[in-house]
Amino acid sequence: MGLIVEEEESDVVLLPPSNFSMVEDAIFRSGFPQPHNFPFLDTLNLRSIIYLCPEPYPEENLEFLQSRNIRLFQFGIEGKTHRTGCLVGCLRKFQNWCLSSVFEEYQHFAGVKSRITDLRFIETFEVMCLRQCLYSIIYQYQGYGSNKRRLLYKEDKLQKPQVTSV
Repeated sequence: MGLIVEEEESDVVLLPPSNFSMVEDAIFRSGFPQPHNFPFLDTLNLRSIIYLCPEPYPEENLEFLQSRNIRLFQFGIEGKTHRTGCLVGCLRKFQNWCLSSVFEEYQHFAGVKSRITDLRFIETFEVMCLRQCLYSIIYQYQGYGSNKRRLLYKEDKLQKPQVTSV
């Protein structure tokens, strides 16, 4: 199902890629986008795309990204597993979702492509390793010294907390 937008006397049908959904605010998931999905993708104001396949990204899609200044990050994961489902499943574990909810979301999007090996991977994914990695990155940027760089979001207007002695 697509959205119809009137644009200078002609109607443009906006078709999302297969399996399209919002994961978090401004983070989306989908199957591989086709050229007929480009008008829909334009409405999202994307800044980057993560491509999980090892195959080269098609030239037509690269041209679309380049013309809109969208960055491409490719992490070529071998095999025919439901890569996006595993990635989102691990994110959900990191967000402290209960495992049954993680599996339910995975099943919803994987459909007939659901694999028991993917579910085992998600179940055994070690969240603490990722947390330690993130803490290391945050410490590298925030640290305790005044010369350390800060990791900020554009909207972050907070002042660095002052350290006081007792």
